[in-house]
Amino acid sequence: MKYIPFFLISLLIYSCELSSTEPLIITSEEVLNYQKEIIQLSESISCTDASEWKFAPMGSKACGGPIRYIAYHQSIEQAFLDLVERFTTLQKTYNEQNKVVSDCLLVGPPLRVQCEGNKAILVY
Repeated sequence: MKYIPFFLISLLIYSCELSSTEPLIITSEEVLNYQKEIIQLSESISCTDASEWKFAPMGSKACGGPIRYIAYHQSIEQAFLDLVERFTTLQKTYNEQNKVVSDCLLVGPPLRVQCEGNKAILVY
């Protein structure tokens, strides 16, 4: 009976070690949901003054570099950039796990943001 608690504690420690070393499997649905969340956040603020808007690279192509650039309002900057960073890391991991291939074309940054119909539009 004295060995049962020791055995259970050992088993718990061993199983925690196993779960922490197993890779996190990411699905394409998770990647798409994250992307949708970022786009919704970007579009949640009306664009009335382009000087209040910035843009950031977003995502990770399999060959490296962003998949696109996205505009965001300065009032949500930190939360937005944190979300974009998490998405980019998630997509990079997904690409590696699934051996994704991309076109390897570099996506250049836009020149500026302008407002059209209360929406932020990137100008290239």
